[in-house]
Amino acid sequence: MESIKIVHTADNHLDPKVPRFRHRVMERKRDFWKSFMQVINYTLEARPDILLISGDLFDRVDPRNPPRTEVIRALRRVKEHGTEIFIICGNHDGAKSVLEGMSPIAEIEAAGFIHFFPSINEVEAVNLNIRGYSVCISGVSYNHSLHPGEDPLEKLTIPLDGDINIFMMHYPLEGIKYAYYGLEPVVKKSSIPRGLHYVASGHIHSYTKMSLGRTLVVYPGSTERLTFLEEKDADKGFVYAELNNEYAQKVDFIRVNSRTMKTIRVNISENVPNISAYIKGIIKKYEDSDIIFRLIVSGKVPISKLLTYSRDEIYRYALNKFFMFELSDIDLMPKDVLQPSRVVRTLSPIEAFKEYIMKLMENTEDDEERSLLEEVLKLGISKLKETGGF
Repeated sequence: MESIKIVHTADNHLDPKVPRFRHRVMERKRDFWKSFMQVINYTLEARPDILLISGDLFDRVDPRNPPRTEVIRALRRVKEHGTEIFIICGNHDGAKSVLEGMSPIAEIEAAGFIHFFPSINEVEAVNLNIRGYSVCISGVSYNHSLHPGEDPLEKLTIPLDGDINIFMMHYPLEGIKYAYYGLEPVVKKSSIPRGLHYVASGHIHSYTKMSLGRTLVVYPGSTERLTFLEEKDADKGFVYAELNNEYAQKVDFIRVNSRTMKTIRVNISENVPNISAYIKGIIKKYEDSDIIFRLIVSGKVPISKLLTYSRDEIYRYALNKFFMFELSDIDLMPKDVLQPSRVVRTLSPIEAFKEYIMKLMENTEDDEERSLLEEVLKLGISKLKETGGF
């Protein structure tokens, strides 16, 4: 029999909160929409049997009305072309509590164009007959109440009712390293039943795949770079796959056009006569109005040389040379100023926050207070990541 055809995407992060882009906020939001529409247009042309969206279609649980409406219109076209659509919630577009209400994905489901698996503690499933195969598609949405290191699938049963079995999740898998590994729930390899053919995963923003016997676990990655942690990703995109009742016969990564991020690190030596002029020369070298550019300046120089440096001058010079310009100069310091004798560790925002909360937890004997601090830790890490923390 002919293989079934699927398009698999995740982490589209539509309507992101990007206040640091100031006057270009709406243009930056459109970047995410354009990348997502490349997935939609490919799907309309390829006409696969199934479209899988494995979490974080939206960047937040309360996206504005215009992007909600446009998503419904886009998915309606896909449905009208004969493709069945399945969606789960990720950690961004799934409600964290009753106070946050329902996920925006529920509104799309109400329009009648998709299959939605909203449950966070029970695997839901739909069985279809496609090209002569019985196909079981199941999934579970992201559970915000889980603790770091906890296995989200440990107590769940994944159905294996079809000739072809597909499971959707939005969690990292044991053994796949990424920026926040160890700070979040992690699915153990042993929790993935070997009767699955394809695990359509989301949450990891880089294209990644792992074989567990004949089971293929795939992360298509995000369709647009959200933070500089994704700068190293050569390409962004989604996956086209063909499956039969034995294994994944074909898995292709389909690249989308996305905005480039670039970081340059500059160490200023004592030999630089004018720091601002030197930095402007570097900026001129990398000038590109389409990229998001970050310049990290470091070095120890005499105070007399430090007087030749002006952040305002640098920002004014770089203003129209990039889509967005970021400058970090926290490590540019005067050389001839007495430094503290003790060594000060430099922690990332997430590391510093985690260390602070963990110390509070160690110093309390109250179980209720410890439980509250655990919730503060999870929520804080989530919020820091949403704003680009690392």
